[in-house]
This record gives sequence, structure tokens and C-alpha cells, in this order.
Amino acid sequence: MPRFLQPKKSSEHRVAAIALYRALLTGCSSAALADDKRTSLRNAIQNKFRQNRKIQISNASRALADNDQTLDKLDASTVNDSASVSTLSRIIATLPRGLTNAPPAHRSSSTSPPPHPSGKHPLDILPPERAVLNNRPYAQVIGQRQVPRIASANGVPFLRLTKPQPAALSRVLRQKLDRRIERFHRRVELQNYWLPLAQQEDEWDELVLPQLRRREDGTKWADAMHEAERQNGTEYEAELAADAALIRKMQHIVDAETKMVLKEGREVITGRKKAPIRVIKP
Repeated sequence: MPRFLQPKKSSEHRVAAIALYRALLTGCSSAALADDKRTSLRNAIQNKFRQNRKIQISNASRALADNDQTLDKLDASTVNDSASVSTLSRIIATLPRGLTNAPPAHRSSSTSPPPHPSGKHPLDILPPERAVLNNRPYAQVIGQRQVPRIASANGVPFLRLTKPQPAALSRVLRQKLDRRIERFHRRVELQNYWLPLAQQEDEWDELVLPQLRRREDGTKWADAMHEAERQNGTEYEAELAADAALIRKMQHIVDAETKMVLKEGREVITGRKKAPIRVIKP
């Protein structure tokens, strides 16, 4: 697991921890213990897992190993193993009172930010001083300056600054990709469904036109489909132009940050550190 990633944000760690937590609670319910000791042990398991929600990587493996040992003792106590039952009784007797007390009742508190008066999502209403493309490059930084990189998410350009990726950036990328996918599906639907249907309507009009002896206008059904397809392509071209302008702005930021880092006497590595694509030295 990478060092910058917290265990609670790793899917593999969460699945393993939740499975172990459920196994401990199940074993506690079926253990050959007195009711008061079983309740104290159950409370201790719940409180301990609450305390370890924000545990770091260096302590996660040790905590999981301790819980595995406790699970083995619980499994042995279910078959009336006297040694395991006595061991569990001694452990419960040595637990602090605050750990064996009932955990606090869950209070449903909304963690989502309050709605903005404009009705938009709070992550869409960022002040100008927090917009990355407006205030970078920084004239002064605290600590070591890091040169950002231009990255792409399925063709959507963005500026990678730190890891893990901010939630606001992930949300913007997801919205742009959803719009691009929706536009592509609309184009496929126009070309493969609505346009052939409109052409068939035009053919029918040509068949019945001699009986009508006149035609009110020269507009065809296929013209509307071609116009919708043209608007779809115009939107796509406008998005490509906006992305190109955004890339130029990002490249200006990267070049300015690179100059500042070189001025500080440090080298700039493009690509991975173990397999760099280019190394720029001062």
C-alpha cells in the first residue's frame, strides 16, 4: 500500500477490516462466556475498532494481527476449550472500564457542506483565490516547491498537483467525461436511428406528393437530423478548442514553476523518478 494512502481509503484494507470486525462480533456472540463478560468483550471490540478508524500504515498490521489472535481464541472458546475461555476471561478483566462501556449511540449528522444560495454544488462555487489556474505559479511557497504535471483523464486535461487527488478535481473530471460520453451516444443515435427514420419519412412524402399535387415547403425530415448532427459536432469542436486553451494555460504554469525550481538550484524530473523521461538540471 502506498505511504500517502490512508488504510481507510484502501478498498482491500476496508474489506479485510470489516470482515474481521464481523467475525469478531459473531464469535463473541457464540463464545462460552458469561453474559456480562460477553457484553464487555463486545463493547471492547466495537470501541477498539472505532479508535482504529484513522490508524496509520505502521500500526495497521499490528492491530490486525492482535485481532486475528483474539478471533482464534473466540473460535476455540465456542467448542468449550477451557484454556481459551480462561484466557479470554483474564483479558476481559484487565480491560479498562472506558473500553468495556457501551459505545456511544450513533448520531446521524450530515457531513455534506451547506447548499449555496445560487443552488449550485458547493464544490462548483470556489472563490477566485482558490482557483489553481488563477493563482499559480506561487511567488513563495512553504517548504519545497513541487512542479505540477499536465495529465489526461480519457482525453480531459488537468493539472496534477498532489496525491491523493482532491475531491473537487475528481468531480469536475467525472462531469466532463459524462458530458463527453453523452454527446457521443447522442451522435451515434442520430446517425444510426433518427437519420434513417427521417430518410424513410422523406421517401414516404415523395410517394404521396403526386397525389397531393402540391407541397407546402421544401423542408425535409432529414434536414432536421443533419442540423442536430451539425450542432453536436460544433459542441465537440468548441470543447476541443477550450481544452487546447486550457492546456496552453497549464503549460505556462508548468514552465513558470520549472524556472523557479531551477533558480532555486534543484533539478526537475519529468516522468517517473526511477525511469525519468527527461531531467532538467540548473
